[in-house]
Amino acid sequence: MCASRIIVGLSLFFSVAGLTPSLAQATFVSATDPAISYVGRWGAVKTGNQTSMVTVNSSSQIYARFTGRHVAGLFDLDKITCLEQIVVKVDNGGWKLLTLDKPRIDFFPAGLNEGTHHFEIVVKSLDSKAARWLMPLQSAVKFRGFELDPGAEIEPETILQGRARLEFLGDSITQGDGIEGTNAASVMNGDALASYAWLTGESLGTIHAQIAFPGQGVLTSDSREVPPAIMSFGWNFAGSPADLSPGPDFLVVNLGLNDNGIPSNEFVQAYVELLHDIRERCPRTVVFAVRPYSVGHQQDDGIASAVRMLADPDVHYVDSTGWLTESDFTDGTHLNVVGSRKAATHLEARLRPYIERWNSEHR
Repeated sequence: MCASRIIVGLSLFFSVAGLTPSLAQATFVSATDPAISYVGRWGAVKTGNQTSMVTVNSSSQIYARFTGRHVAGLFDLDKITCLEQIVVKVDNGGWKLLTLDKPRIDFFPAGLNEGTHHFEIVVKSLDSKAARWLMPLQSAVKFRGFELDPGAEIEPETILQGRARLEFLGDSITQGDGIEGTNAASVMNGDALASYAWLTGESLGTIHAQIAFPGQGVLTSDSREVPPAIMSFGWNFAGSPADLSPGPDFLVVNLGLNDNGIPSNEFVQAYVELLHDIRERCPRTVVFAVRPYSVGHQQDDGIASAVRMLADPDVHYVDSTGWLTESDFTDGTHLNVVGSRKAATHLEARLRPYIERWNSEHR
């Protein structure tokens, strides 16, 4: 058993019958335990003698296998002012929606069958109105670890092995904001798992994640302190550099919608600089620069120009002209459920030959 797994007393678990609560010693698994797998941008933050794994991005994921009948998640809510939402599932069952409104959440209070279980957590949505970059973070998921049954074990998850890594760099549309309603800032109206990015990644069978901030552009800052993408790509959040070794196999860049006020020549130069930064940090990554999803957008030709200027054979322009109509948006800007599915279908078709080639070379 790893040194990070210790026994904590007086934790509430259900008895073998799954009905009567009883006090017992629980197995604590630290968020930094090597058996836990993370997908997306996560950074370790130490507070006192406690280390949490922290993300400020919807779609970020946690994977683990464990024995026993119960699993609880421990979360640090200090300074958090927003009620974030996650979804969880076990053994390929259905997703269960939960709100992070307390520091300990028993994911399946009635208990599971005895045996080894596959467990997943995905950040469904984060509040877009609070600080997500500078400390203290007010809108984030700060994961401390798991509590398992007494004597239970946690094991490395294997389902992530042998699959291409696909990441999406974007704004509120990539994050999945406003997909369920016109108030795009509402946590309840956002759903990373219904976004075009998640649907594309799932359809292609990849390990995928969305690095996206509402209001962000190549040169435009997010209104919640997040710097422009040209300055933020290499970071999880302020003071936490992203681990980009070896970097994703594929990266979709869907930015520019929030740069409409930027002169075209400045935008093109900045986009080229962003692509240079991506290439320097991720030398083997195949990049797709997507025309932003909108009905009419002034920077479209600028993105194509930037890709031509870069002249990198592994950076491709994706023209999304004609993919969507006005009825595919909830508020004229954010995709609705139907629009997200349409965008995903088109993007999947564009990316599939590259993913299939990767699969043939790595399997």
